[in-house]
Amino acid sequence: MRASLRKTAELGEVVVTAFDNAASYSTDPKEVAQLATRAVALMLRPPRRRLTSPRRPSFLVGDPL
Repeated sequence: MRASLRKTAELGEVVVTAFDNAASYSTDPKEVAQLATRAVALMLRPPRRRLTSPRRPSFLVGDPL
């Protein structure tokens, strides 16, 4: 299940949801906290910028020089 990137939510709701989802993968509280922390950190991280826009390098496409 993927959430829409355009929806806004309060940070507390995001954290609670991350912990609920992490708890379904483990019963160890320490591991649940680590999984939830990673998930929230990934959600809050700014998106990566692509340095190159084409999917394939020009030499693979066969563009003349």
